[in-house]
Amino acid sequence: MIAGFAQSDITPRLGVQLVGYGPYRNRAARKITAPLSARAMAVTQGKRRTVLINLDLCFTPLMLARKIREVVAQRIGGKPEDIFVTVTHTHSGPTVGGIVGWGETDAMYLETLPSRIAAAAEQAIKALVEVEWRYAEVPCEGIAINRETDKGGWMFDPIEVRLDPKFRPARPQDTDPTLRVLAAYTQGKLFGVLHHFGCHAVVGSEQTFDVHGDFVGLASRAIERAYPGATAIFLPGAMGDINPPVVHRAPVETKRGLRVLTQKYTAVLKRGLQAAQPIKVDSMQGLQREVKFARKPWTKAWVQKRIKELEKLFSAPGITDDTKVGTPPLQTNGLNMARLEGLRRVLAGFQGSQGPNPPVAVQGLRLGPVALLGVGLEVFHSLQAPVLQHSPHPHTWVVSLVGGAGYAPDQAACAKQGYTDDLVPLIVGERPYAKIYEEVPRELIKLARALK
Repeated sequence: MIAGFAQSDITPRLGVQLVGYGPYRNRAARKITAPLSARAMAVTQGKRRTVLINLDLCFTPLMLARKIREVVAQRIGGKPEDIFVTVTHTHSGPTVGGIVGWGETDAMYLETLPSRIAAAAEQAIKALVEVEWRYAEVPCEGIAINRETDKGGWMFDPIEVRLDPKFRPARPQDTDPTLRVLAAYTQGKLFGVLHHFGCHAVVGSEQTFDVHGDFVGLASRAIERAYPGATAIFLPGAMGDINPPVVHRAPVETKRGLRVLTQKYTAVLKRGLQAAQPIKVDSMQGLQREVKFARKPWTKAWVQKRIKELEKLFSAPGITDDTKVGTPPLQTNGLNMARLEGLRRVLAGFQGSQGPNPPVAVQGLRLGPVALLGVGLEVFHSLQAPVLQHSPHPHTWVVSLVGGAGYAPDQAACAKQGYTDDLVPLIVGERPYAKIYEEVPRELIKLARALK
């Protein structure tokens, strides 16, 4: 099979607002710790050609992902549905729209972004050569915890505990402690590598204002330095409820955590490359579609009533714009303002009595025995199990955030009616899902079976 790898720069200028770590934080970029990249892998077989794009960004809203696919297709030829768009999910990159309160979008950055991304795809096409593929799965332990079930969460232990080489989560069964590696070699030299692991890229906090690709993006850069000419692409797995052991810390501890976890993850990635064995990749197939999942049956009257309640809250005597005032963790001014703005977007989307139900991107790419199954949501860990069980492919990777934003929580998280189930949909301006924990696995299994 013929493949090409390349990358282009998508680093924002200083002053652009960063995404993540809470509403209305005004996290303007102050320092470029590491450039941000668009990385591309082009693969061809006969007349078939697919380009996988990976971005050092937190997410790409559906409309932006569509635009990226269109621009890339125009620049290299082909169809938008043959462009597979993913992200590293770094929370130390610029916001790119589609989410309420988590950073203001910079119009200049957003307008220039698709063209800057397309440059990576163009270079990958120019770099097409015959490649040999190698595959490995290696242990990747002590780098992730389940923030829903792990005792003590992710930020309460002293940092020495969380960065100890022997650290392991209290419930390792609720994480995916395996790194998957698919590497392409040409003339015995590493040309490109896909690495897949389920963990949020959130080693930072509201107190940090530097730009970088987080520990997974920095590990990619470390591999690229160690293997000159290679491109390393991180694909986020089922990581909706999975965090690194260090997050929401002060700047000094964040810097230390970022350094240690980058080194730790890079070492695992190098072991994966060393362990990788030749694998036959003599066919490929890609599929892309948009799916509408069931939503909670909110009526227009209920939404209007809830908007009035929140407007009354913000017009009360003595009200302040301090985002942290209120009852933490979920009833602060900042989060209530995100609710209000989200409900206004939902209301604007009603057509008569019919509530809005925007589609979600679902995309698959099969390279021989390796199937990448992507959905435009952050998939919770437990939703991966039925997909792996029923996939007909020897190696199945569930990939989160393939052109979209929001969560696919499991049934336990939905029962809590908390952050991931009820609040995040409003942050992205949508109604909550009704049974996403059933529908996402079912849709990914259908996708796996269609990738013959």
